[in-house]
Amino acid sequence: MVSKYEKIKSLLFDGDEQEAVNKSFSLNTSTNIDGLIGFKDFANHNFEDLRAVIGDDDFKTIVKNAGFNTDGGFLNLYQGSDRLRLYYYKKGNIVVVFAYGEFQPMRYKLYVEGIWVL
Repeated sequence: MVSKYEKIKSLLFDGDEQEAVNKSFSLNTSTNIDGLIGFKDFANHNFEDLRAVIGDDDFKTIVKNAGFNTDGGFLNLYQGSDRLRLYYYKKGNIVVVFAYGEFQPMRYKLYVEGIWVL
């Protein structure tokens, strides 16, 4: 059950993909997340897979809280800021959702969408 959430929608990175994959990010929020989160910590965790990790009810709550929508395509992939694909990072009972992808040719953006405490 989601006990707390923080909707952030903050741009963390805007630039070349090679820079993004080598960066680590510190999230200054009221939710206590210790340490840095690296690109590799979330890049292999598609948001759609989070449902199997946390359960259907918590997943639906996150989607509703953040106002995420699907792309309407065959795979129904969820999108965040700038219609970028969503990824997640989970540590203990904390879930952080990121939006990442190519915004323009050779220009990549990374947003932190929100943080949920389960």
